[in-house]
Amino acid sequence: MKLSTRYLGLELRNPLVMSASPLSSNMENLRACDEHGIGAVVFQSLFEEQIQNEMDMMLDKDDMYFWYPEAAELVKEITGDQMIRPYLKRIETAKKEVSMPVIASINCHSAGSWTAFAKQIEDAGADALELNIATHLPYEDEMDDRTIEQIQSDIVRAVKKQTSIPVAVKMGPYYTNIIRAARKLTDAGADGLVLFNRFYQPDIDIEKIALGSDNYMSAPEEMLQSLRWIGILSPQLTCDFAASTGIHSYEQVIKQLLAGATVTQICTTLYKRGFDYIPWILEDLRGWMKEKGYASVDEFRGIIADDRLSSPKFEQIQFIRKNTVLD
Repeated sequence: MKLSTRYLGLELRNPLVMSASPLSSNMENLRACDEHGIGAVVFQSLFEEQIQNEMDMMLDKDDMYFWYPEAAELVKEITGDQMIRPYLKRIETAKKEVSMPVIASINCHSAGSWTAFAKQIEDAGADALELNIATHLPYEDEMDDRTIEQIQSDIVRAVKKQTSIPVAVKMGPYYTNIIRAARKLTDAGADGLVLFNRFYQPDIDIEKIALGSDNYMSAPEEMLQSLRWIGILSPQLTCDFAASTGIHSYEQVIKQLLAGATVTQICTTLYKRGFDYIPWILEDLRGWMKEKGYASVDEFRGIIADDRLSSPKFEQIQFIRKNTVLD
């Protein structure tokens, strides 16, 4: 069975990708993933806000920078380089020690000066870059949907100007029109879309009477949201699609591939079952393919999304009672 997949122009041995998380910040974990046969890994995200906050703290220490903007710009450049250097070093080390493609990740909310780091990430050896730009929720009533879409498109364009490696964009599900937003991102240069980012979800502890959250692990049923939208988007856009969130087993991998996903990103299941579970997923995927008579992943990718009878079901919102009798 041929499991090899082409994602963002990269040759992957299979459609399993470890998504960005603290798991991918550890070199031992990366080696384990590689040894157990995963297709690629996305590094833990570098946060633009962390870089910006560090810069601001340095500038706030001395009023001199208010009067000498040239010095302030130099401090920003030096501070930014210091913040990103360990991240670049991890990429360099990973590229020497693992055979799978390494995808860097940046959590970003503006098309600011940080985009110059994209070139440094490329120079460090990253095979691709994933931009997590799903951080724009309309908390203010004057921020409309098209403004958010424009900000995100500007980020992609700014990054693409700095680097020649492929760029994927990790989207959130909260758009007035997901199809329009996705098309704008691909028009801006995105080579792939990752659906969807799993947002932090605050909860309330009624004993402590305090805000908190411990639901950082995904559940299998969360996979259905990205399944719907990959099924809707994949026939309309020519970019690659990575399915993310709630993928815990080979069955869910198969479902996403049938809907048109190029790859599937896994994380929670690795926390729960360990890296030894990777070969089990791959072996079960091969078994299903053999049973159905598929020699390669490409043979069945997207066949549900391309079926014209499936499209209305992907778009259906309400349940329809099968036993309804019409007068």
